Amino acid sequence: MLDPFFTLEEAGFSQKSESGVDRLGGWTPELIASLDWSRLAELARAIVKESGCELAGSRVMPDGAVFFGMIEEPKTSKPRRAMVKIAPWNEWGATPETVRQFAQEVKTARDTRGVLIAPSGFSPAALRTAQELRIEAVDAVVLNAAVRALPGVRSDFLFVVTAAGDSSTPTCPVCMKRLVRVEQETLALPSRTIDTDGLIADAVVCDRLDVAPGCEVTFLQEVRARAITISGHASGDFVCEGPVTLEPQGTLSGTVAARSLVVRDGGQLLGQFRILEGELGSFVKAAVRWHWRCAATADSEACAGVVFEPHDQ
Repeated sequence: MLDPFFTLEEAGFSQKSESGVDRLGGWTPELIASLDWSRLAELARAIVKESGCELAGSRVMPDGAVFFGMIEEPKTSKPRRAMVKIAPWNEWGATPETVRQFAQEVKTARDTRGVLIAPSGFSPAALRTAQELRIEAVDAVVLNAAVRALPGVRSDFLFVVTAAGDSSTPTCPVCMKRLVRVEQETLALPSRTIDTDGLIADAVVCDRLDVAPGCEVTFLQEVRARAITISGHASGDFVCEGPVTLEPQGTLSGTVAARSLVVRDGGQLLGQFRILEGELGSFVKAAVRWHWRCAATADSEACAGVVFEPHDQ
């Protein structure tokens, strides 16, 4: 369960049913996290409305992010304004950078606080950032608790409306048509950001590896990446096809083989380093991946730029 700076009651995302009993039903956090962004936006707005808040209009971004405003305690002498944002589809969860970007967006609205909805959850570092910047953090677990605590008839109605038909295939933010699945063979590697302390026992092979500031991590197997940036503390054996960069306060312990090494003021390399020469063996094998695209690309340049990654791939 999240521990946001603001209470969930203030945002309208936590309510008790009239009987005070959490009603069993079809809602689950997994269902909510699997929803199309547009259905999730309507669900969030419905929860806010049920809490007695007044709603303002929504703004949909090309990446599937949704903004909407609300006024809390609108009939009192001191109504409060809040900006709500649903994270972009290709993020869906929240990193510290996601939170910082939203905090900057909230600053553009005077006397307004921010509520960030990231259905897939917040990393520990993102939660700390949210608390520091006074952003309320809401994930699928919180939304599930809120909608299940509504009066039974309302919760059931919202479930029927939200989960009816194909509720998980995303729609195009530009033309609002269903996206289609497109498969392709790719050699692309995922990037990876480590922002929690601990041991990593699995082999790490990635495009870009970032160890976040303040994070202490030990890799038990060899790490292979095309670029590595260390802002925290990392231990292990590293093979890098490109540069290894140690940011201020970044420390790398172990052995490093890379094309180049950049040590910023305050960074430290505690171990052995050698420069790689010649060709490296391929880090990856061809794999079939897929993504969501809009079928209306021939009619709209804006639609052609809509590419959504599946959340379970």
